[in-house]
Amino acid sequence: MNSFVCRYEAVLFDMDNTLHNLYAARFAAAEALCAYKGVFGDLLFSLMNKDTPTLIPDMLSAYHAENGLDGLAESLRLYEALETACIRPYEKLCKLTRTLKENGVKVGLVSNADSASTKIRLKVLRLEEVFDIIVNPETFGVKKPNPEVFRRTLDALGVPADKAVMIGDRADRDVLPPREAGLSAIHIWFGSVDAKDDVACAE
Repeated sequence: MNSFVCRYEAVLFDMDNTLHNLYAARFAAAEALCAYKGVFGDLLFSLMNKDTPTLIPDMLSAYHAENGLDGLAESLRLYEALETACIRPYEKLCKLTRTLKENGVKVGLVSNADSASTKIRLKVLRLEEVFDIIVNPETFGVKKPNPEVFRRTLDALGVPADKAVMIGDRADRDVLPPREAGLSAIHIWFGSVDAKDDVACAE
């Protein structure tokens, strides 16, 4: 194993846009929904001109209301199914979680997604059995960017902060807060919305 694995007793991962490309899945799902329904052309245009389409269900709800359209429940159900179907893993990061686990490193997931969404996405990624701890906002009653979520996660794992590292795509959630809590942090770029951020990628 390389020095990265030997250096840390625990490695924590973000999920969305770290282990898979959620933004791409959301764009693809919205596009497929619009094509299937034969409507929402202006909605799709607005989505494609947003960098981070994080509120597509809300936008769908507003679009239905503003245009007097029926079938909101069906549209939301189809969108959620399409989003799940469009999830594609970042294979090297997913492989890394398994390699760490196999070599005795404790592996954790710290995500702001709710537990139901996390369970679905991890199943698609085939990572349901990898993590020693899965932390969602409801786990400890706190979420990123609160540094406390990292402290409590490490307490649960029994690992000191100076022996742990967090890997994620958001500087404001996955790099600065864990460093404040005493962890090392690695800022990955391929799924990041922080492409112009000047936070250092790794220590």
